[in-house]
Amino acid sequence: MPKLASLDNAARTVVFGSWFGWALDGYDLVLMLFVISSVSQLFFPASDQRLSLLATFATYAATLVVRPLGGALFGVFGDKVGRKRAMLITIIGFSCATFATGLLPTWQSVGILSPIMLVFLRISQGLFAGGEWGSGAVISMESVSKPLRGITSGFIQSGFPFGFLIASLAFWVVSTYYHDKSFLEIGWRIMFFTGIVPSLLALILRLKMNESGLWKEKMVRQELERAPLKKIVTGVNRRPFFCPSW
Repeated sequence: MPKLASLDNAARTVVFGSWFGWALDGYDLVLMLFVISSVSQLFFPASDQRLSLLATFATYAATLVVRPLGGALFGVFGDKVGRKRAMLITIIGFSCATFATGLLPTWQSVGILSPIMLVFLRISQGLFAGGEWGSGAVISMESVSKPLRGITSGFIQSGFPFGFLIASLAFWVVSTYYHDKSFLEIGWRIMFFTGIVPSLLALILRLKMNESGLWKEKMVRQELERAPLKKIVTGVNRRPFFCPSW
Protein backbone atom coordinates (compact mmCIF):
# COMPACT_ATOMS: atom_id res chain seq x y z
CA MET A 1 0.00 0.00 0.00
CA PRO A 2 1.41 3.45 -0.93
CA LYS A 3 2.53 5.57 2.03
CA LEU A 4 2.66 9.31 2.64
CA ALA A 5 6.37 8.97 3.36
CA SER A 6 6.88 8.41 -0.37
CA LEU A 7 5.70 11.95 -1.19
CA ASP A 8 8.30 14.43 -2.36
CA ASN A 9 8.92 17.61 -0.36
CA ALA A 10 6.68 19.78 -2.53
CA ALA A 11 3.68 17.45 -2.21
CA ARG A 12 4.32 16.96 1.49
CA THR A 13 4.23 20.73 2.05
CA VAL A 14 0.88 20.95 0.28
CA VAL A 15 -0.60 18.07 2.27
CA PHE A 16 0.55 19.36 5.65
CA GLY A 17 -0.55 22.89 4.75
CA SER A 18 -4.04 21.52 4.09
CA TRP A 19 -3.92 19.35 7.21
CA PHE A 20 -3.19 22.39 9.40
CA GLY A 21 -6.18 24.18 7.89
CA TRP A 22 -8.50 21.35 8.86
CA ALA A 23 -6.95 21.27 12.34
CA LEU A 24 -7.70 24.98 12.75
CA ASP A 25 -11.28 24.40 11.68
CA GLY A 26 -11.74 21.72 14.32
CA TYR A 27 -9.99 23.93 16.86
CA ASP A 28 -12.35 26.86 16.29
CA LEU A 29 -15.52 24.75 16.37
CA VAL A 30 -14.70 23.12 19.70
CA LEU A 31 -13.23 26.33 21.10
CA MET A 32 -16.57 28.09 20.69
CA LEU A 33 -18.31 25.29 22.60
CA PHE A 34 -15.83 25.55 25.47
CA VAL A 35 -16.55 29.26 25.95
CA ILE A 36 -20.23 29.26 24.97
CA SER A 37 -21.39 29.80 28.54
CA SER A 38 -19.20 32.90 28.88
CA VAL A 39 -20.19 34.20 25.45
CA SER A 40 -23.88 33.81 26.22
CA GLN A 41 -23.55 35.92 29.38
CA LEU A 42 -21.43 38.62 27.76
CA PHE A 43 -23.12 38.98 24.37
CA PHE A 44 -26.70 37.79 24.92
CA PRO A 45 -27.66 38.76 28.47
CA ALA A 46 -31.23 37.82 29.39
CA SER A 47 -33.25 37.13 32.51
CA ASP A 48 -33.64 33.55 31.33
CA GLN A 49 -30.26 31.88 30.86
CA ARG A 50 -31.81 29.36 28.48
CA LEU A 51 -32.65 32.14 26.04
CA SER A 52 -29.06 33.39 26.20
CA LEU A 53 -27.74 29.94 25.39
CA LEU A 54 -30.22 29.48 22.54
CA ALA A 55 -29.15 32.79 20.99
CA THR A 56 -25.49 31.80 21.30
CA PHE A 57 -26.08 28.39 19.74
CA ALA A 58 -27.93 30.10 16.88
CA THR A 59 -24.82 32.21 16.30
CA TYR A 60 -22.74 29.03 16.38
CA ALA A 61 -25.08 27.41 13.86
CA ALA A 62 -24.70 30.38 11.50
CA THR A 63 -21.05 29.41 11.10
CA LEU A 64 -22.07 25.98 9.85
CA VAL A 65 -24.93 27.12 7.61
CA VAL A 66 -22.76 29.39 5.44
CA ARG A 67 -19.99 26.83 4.91
CA PRO A 68 -21.41 25.41 1.66
CA LEU A 69 -21.58 28.95 0.28
CA GLY A 70 -17.95 29.53 1.24
CA GLY A 71 -16.95 26.28 -0.42
CA ALA A 72 -18.74 27.28 -3.63
CA LEU A 73 -17.32 30.82 -3.70
CA PHE A 74 -13.72 29.85 -3.02
CA GLY A 75 -14.03 26.79 -5.24
CA VAL A 76 -14.82 29.03 -8.20
CA PHE A 77 -12.16 31.52 -7.10
CA GLY A 78 -9.56 28.75 -6.90
CA ASP A 79 -10.51 27.52 -10.37
CA LYS A 80 -9.92 30.96 -11.82
CA VAL A 81 -6.86 32.29 -9.98
CA GLY A 82 -5.27 29.22 -8.41
CA ARG A 83 -5.65 26.90 -5.44
CA LYS A 84 -2.71 28.37 -3.55
CA ARG A 85 -4.09 31.90 -3.65
CA ALA A 86 -7.46 30.68 -2.46
CA MET A 87 -5.86 28.85 0.45
CA LEU A 88 -3.79 31.87 1.47
CA ILE A 89 -6.92 34.01 1.56
CA THR A 90 -8.95 31.45 3.49
CA ILE A 91 -6.32 30.88 6.18
CA ILE A 92 -5.80 34.62 6.69
CA GLY A 93 -9.53 35.34 6.77
CA PHE A 94 -10.22 32.34 8.97
CA SER A 95 -7.50 33.26 11.46
CA CYS A 96 -8.39 36.96 11.58
CA ALA A 97 -12.06 36.15 12.28
CA THR A 98 -11.13 33.83 15.15
CA PHE A 99 -8.57 36.25 16.63
CA ALA A 100 -10.91 39.25 16.27
CA THR A 101 -13.60 37.42 18.24
CA GLY A 102 -11.37 37.71 21.28
CA LEU A 103 -11.23 41.50 20.81
CA LEU A 104 -14.98 42.10 20.69
CA PRO A 105 -16.60 44.49 23.16
CA THR A 106 -19.40 42.99 25.22
CA TRP A 107 -23.06 43.95 25.57
CA GLN A 108 -22.25 45.97 28.67
CA SER A 109 -19.90 48.17 26.60
CA VAL A 110 -21.73 48.73 23.29
CA GLY A 111 -25.14 47.12 23.68
CA ILE A 112 -26.80 45.55 20.63
CA LEU A 113 -23.71 46.16 18.48
CA SER A 114 -21.89 43.48 20.45
CA PRO A 115 -23.93 40.45 19.28
CA ILE A 116 -24.19 41.94 15.77
CA MET A 117 -20.39 42.04 15.48
CA LEU A 118 -20.15 38.53 16.91
CA VAL A 119 -22.62 37.17 14.35
CA PHE A 120 -20.75 38.97 11.55
CA LEU A 121 -17.43 37.42 12.58
CA ARG A 122 -18.92 33.95 12.94
CA ILE A 123 -20.51 34.14 9.49
CA SER A 124 -17.21 35.38 8.04
CA GLN A 125 -15.41 32.54 9.76
CA GLY A 126 -17.88 30.05 8.31
CA LEU A 127 -17.38 31.37 4.76
CA PHE A 128 -13.62 31.11 5.00
CA ALA A 129 -13.86 27.69 6.66
CA GLY A 130 -16.02 26.43 3.80
CA GLY A 131 -13.43 27.63 1.32
CA GLU A 132 -10.71 26.06 3.43
CA TRP A 133 -12.20 22.58 3.19
CA GLY A 134 -12.76 22.74 -0.55
CA SER A 135 -9.48 24.38 -1.53
CA GLY A 136 -7.29 22.22 0.71
CA ALA A 137 -8.81 18.96 -0.42
CA VAL A 138 -8.60 19.85 -4.11
CA ILE A 139 -4.98 21.04 -4.16
CA SER A 140 -3.90 18.00 -2.12
CA MET A 141 -5.60 15.55 -4.47
CA GLU A 142 -4.10 17.35 -7.47
CA SER A 143 -0.60 17.28 -5.96
CA VAL A 144 -0.28 13.54 -5.29
CA SER A 145 -0.41 10.52 -7.55
CA LYS A 146 -3.64 8.54 -7.87
CA PRO A 147 -2.51 5.61 -5.67
CA LEU A 148 -1.88 8.06 -2.81
CA ARG A 149 -5.11 10.03 -3.02
CA GLY A 150 -7.09 7.76 -0.71
CA ILE A 151 -4.61 7.78 2.17
CA THR A 152 -3.90 11.47 1.62
CA SER A 153 -7.58 12.30 1.91
CA GLY A 154 -7.84 10.34 5.14
CA PHE A 155 -4.75 11.99 6.59
CA ILE A 156 -6.00 15.50 5.80
CA GLN A 157 -9.31 14.82 7.52
CA SER A 158 -7.47 13.61 10.61
CA GLY A 159 -6.50 17.23 11.14
CA PHE A 160 -10.07 18.00 12.18
CA PRO A 161 -10.11 15.83 15.35
CA PHE A 162 -6.54 16.92 16.06
CA GLY A 163 -7.97 20.44 16.29
CA PHE A 164 -10.31 19.14 18.98
CA LEU A 165 -7.30 17.92 20.92
CA ILE A 166 -5.32 21.15 20.84
CA ALA A 167 -8.47 23.14 21.70
CA SER A 168 -8.99 20.88 24.72
CA LEU A 169 -5.39 21.38 25.81
CA ALA A 170 -5.67 25.14 25.37
CA PHE A 171 -8.85 25.22 27.43
CA TRP A 172 -7.27 23.11 30.17
CA VAL A 173 -4.26 25.44 30.40
CA VAL A 174 -6.24 28.67 30.30
CA SER A 175 -8.94 27.49 32.72
CA THR A 176 -6.22 26.36 35.13
CA TYR A 177 -4.91 29.92 35.46
CA TYR A 178 -8.20 31.77 35.06
CA HIS A 179 -11.10 30.71 37.26
CA ASP A 180 -14.73 31.78 37.35
CA LYS A 181 -14.83 35.60 37.14
CA SER A 182 -11.33 35.94 35.73
CA PHE A 183 -12.20 33.49 32.94
CA LEU A 184 -15.34 35.51 32.22
CA GLU A 185 -13.26 38.70 32.06
CA ILE A 186 -10.15 37.62 30.11
CA GLY A 187 -9.82 33.84 29.93
CA TRP A 188 -12.32 33.35 27.08
CA ARG A 189 -10.52 36.04 25.05
CA ILE A 190 -7.18 34.27 25.48
CA MET A 191 -8.80 31.12 24.14
CA PHE A 192 -9.50 32.84 20.82
CA PHE A 193 -6.05 34.45 20.75
CA THR A 194 -4.31 31.08 21.07
CA GLY A 195 -5.52 30.10 17.60
CA ILE A 196 -3.00 32.49 16.05
CA VAL A 197 -0.07 30.10 16.71
CA PRO A 198 -1.23 27.18 14.51
CA SER A 199 -2.55 29.76 12.03
CA LEU A 200 0.93 31.20 11.53
CA LEU A 201 2.37 27.72 11.06
CA ALA A 202 -0.25 26.94 8.42
CA LEU A 203 0.39 30.27 6.67
CA ILE A 204 4.16 29.65 6.54
CA LEU A 205 3.59 26.22 4.99
CA ARG A 206 1.22 27.65 2.41
CA LEU A 207 3.62 30.38 1.39
CA LYS A 208 6.14 27.63 0.65
CA MET A 209 3.79 25.33 -1.22
CA ASN A 210 3.67 25.09 -5.00
CA GLU A 211 0.59 25.73 -7.07
CA SER A 212 -1.24 22.65 -8.30
CA GLY A 213 0.51 21.33 -11.41
CA LEU A 214 -2.78 19.93 -12.70
CA TRP A 215 -4.42 23.34 -12.38
CA LYS A 216 -1.54 24.96 -14.26
CA GLU A 217 -1.86 22.46 -17.10
CA LYS A 218 -5.59 23.09 -17.44
CA MET A 219 -5.02 26.83 -17.34
CA VAL A 220 -2.50 26.60 -20.18
CA ARG A 221 -4.85 24.43 -22.24
CA GLN A 222 -7.80 26.69 -21.42
CA GLU A 223 -9.73 23.72 -20.05
CA LEU A 224 -11.09 25.39 -16.92
CA GLU A 225 -14.86 25.66 -16.62
CA ARG A 226 -16.21 29.19 -17.06
CA ALA A 227 -19.29 28.53 -14.93
CA PRO A 228 -18.60 25.40 -12.81
CA LEU A 229 -21.51 25.96 -10.41
CA LYS A 230 -23.98 26.25 -13.27
CA LYS A 231 -22.65 23.02 -14.80
CA ILE A 232 -23.03 21.16 -11.50
CA VAL A 233 -26.58 22.38 -10.86
CA THR A 234 -27.92 22.10 -14.40
CA GLY A 235 -25.59 19.62 -16.12
CA VAL A 236 -25.74 15.87 -16.52
CA ASN A 237 -24.23 15.33 -13.05
CA ARG A 238 -26.91 17.27 -11.17
CA ARG A 239 -28.77 14.14 -10.01
CA PRO A 240 -25.82 12.44 -8.25
CA PHE A 241 -24.81 15.85 -6.83
CA PHE A 242 -28.18 16.46 -5.14
CA CYS A 243 -29.02 12.79 -4.50
CA PRO A 244 -25.72 10.83 -4.12
CA SER A 245 -27.53 7.55 -3.41
CA TRP A 246 -29.29 7.55 -6.79
